[in-house]
Amino acid sequence: MKIRNTFLGITCILFLSSCVVKSLNPFYTKKSISFDERFIGKWTDTSKGVWTFISVKDQMKKENPLKKMKKKESQLYSEYKNSYYIQRKHKGEESLFLATPFKINNQTFLDFYPLEHQNDIGNLLESHLIYTHSLVKYDVNNKGEIEIRWLDEDKIEALFKEKKIKMKHTKVGPLKDKYLLTASSTELEKFIEKYMNSEDEDKWKTSTKYTLSKTSDTE
Repeated sequence: MKIRNTFLGITCILFLSSCVVKSLNPFYTKKSISFDERFIGKWTDTSKGVWTFISVKDQMKKENPLKKMKKKESQLYSEYKNSYYIQRKHKGEESLFLATPFKINNQTFLDFYPLEHQNDIGNLLESHLIYTHSLVKYDVNNKGEIEIRWLDEDKIEALFKEKKIKMKHTKVGPLKDKYLLTASSTELEKFIEKYMNSEDEDKWKTSTKYTLSKTSDTE
């Protein structure tokens, strides 16, 4: 492979990748977790993607009763029993996530975290990846549809440049132009609370958004 082609490939990835805010730590603390039964089941989005939400608690108990769980399984159960496994299928491709619902001042959110070994990536590539958390605000409209919107990186970039927020972060990527938050979960929750109280009417403006319509309550 020629160096020029490699560089062009990296540039395309940079421009095509979703610009959502990423964090090393979860956007929630245990006290703010708020399980929402309404997610469980299958949904379709406006791009004809199919989403399946499964309760981690139910799935783990189904696969292995609590009394038979090993130490690591028991720890995972305790940590994520109020979370969801999420599968999204779109145009023959599959994405898998672990999502934890939480609430701050009556506004509902999801913390998205990708699961490993997606799209048959090789072991060498896998060993170089760092999985990060992203923040989703969700609302249920009067049709029973769930509207989900990711926190856009452009909004955070503007706040940093205008010196309106002070939060631990670093920049990553070949061009060092991608923000990675390194603040603690407690600090992130405080930021979310202040951000929700801001007067910016477009604070949740983003191209990474979906409207989910329920199709069934079973897998």
